[in-house]
Amino acid sequence: MDTSTIVWIVVAVLVVLALLALLAVAMRKSKAKKAERDRARAQELRHEAATKASGVAHADVRAKEAEARAARLRMESERAEHDAQEARQGAQVEQAKYEDRLREADRLDPDVNHKAKGYTPGAGHHAEPGTAHTEPGTTGSTRVTGTGTTGTGTTDRAVADGSTTDDGTQAPGSTPR
Repeated sequence: MDTSTIVWIVVAVLVVLALLALLAVAMRKSKAKKAERDRARAQELRHEAATKASGVAHADVRAKEAEARAARLRMESERAEHDAQEARQGAQVEQAKYEDRLREADRLDPDVNHKAKGYTPGAGHHAEPGTAHTEPGTTGSTRVTGTGTTGTGTTDRAVADGSTTDDGTQAPGSTPR
């Protein structure tokens, strides 16, 4: 090989090395620019997050307040339910006492058959012998009290329009025929 060929080979190798060096420098600069852009973007995101941190804190406070309010309302609801249950029990006790007194009164009243099948406490009413009266809360029902051919007592019978009582008098609430 002659000298000029060696020179050309050396020059070519130096050019290739120079190009590779330039390419490496360009890539390094590109990586550095990308890293700088990434740092800037990361800084922007941190700044945005910092400005929203107070909103997160406020949202957290609101959530804790809502949880506390819900717990308070749950306790109030449970307390109200407990009070309602006690009131219900008290009302049931009072109703039972009331019915016991009515049963006792009906048991003592000779005009009330407290052993009858359809007996309702307190439904028995006094009636003068030989009179008829309509039971409270009913329509067309008359109770006749008095003496009949078979003895004394109280009988219930329906009163139709224009009917009379057992003693022949016009039943109250009916129209004469």
